[in-house]
Amino acid sequence: MASVNAPKGLLLAKKVGSGTNSTGINTVQVTDYTVASALLPSNLFTGDPIRIDPAGTVVPTSVTANKKIGGVFQGISYKNADGEQKFSRYFTGGTTATDVKVFIADDPDQTFFIQADATVTASTYSGYNSMNAAMLAGSGGSTITGNSSYVLDASSLAITQQQLRVIRRAPWDTGESATGKTDNYPWYEVRINMHFDNFITTTISVS
Repeated sequence: MASVNAPKGLLLAKKVGSGTNSTGINTVQVTDYTVASALLPSNLFTGDPIRIDPAGTVVPTSVTANKKIGGVFQGISYKNADGEQKFSRYFTGGTTATDVKVFIADDPDQTFFIQADATVTASTYSGYNSMNAAMLAGSGGSTITGNSSYVLDASSLAITQQQLRVIRRAPWDTGESATGKTDNYPWYEVRINMHFDNFITTTISVS
């Protein structure tokens, strides 16, 4: 079972249903913009939930305001100030760049794995597959691995409206037995409830 706090944001899992899983990655073309002044003002890391504002600005989704999610950041290609073509798993907001392509997993039927930020007790875990959860941004992504620091907020697990729907424990996370459900930092498979392209009202009835 998970015991190490090592979040990586939202990791691609599979697609809901029986269709072919392309991992739901499309590209958003952002051409000839200086990042500092326009469309990429914030640091972005692979696994960050993002939203695209009406003006085209790509930013991490707010976890405090229950904002809709446009997809999950999967990397970026661009030309730097010297004209060199780059691909990176993270992007530093304010970097001067042109010919920018932001790769986003934006399929609303895509599921993801995400680590919880704390212990989930056996009593809470017993109802995990009928619960929703919020996210926390964590301490900031890694410029070494490019990984996000977003986590599932363990204290938010509830039947009320939240950004994520919990599907199950991650298959490699072996805290599934009746005696092993209380676990530090468990991993879950989740689906985005509050997706920009498929908003789901998610207060769950358990009656």
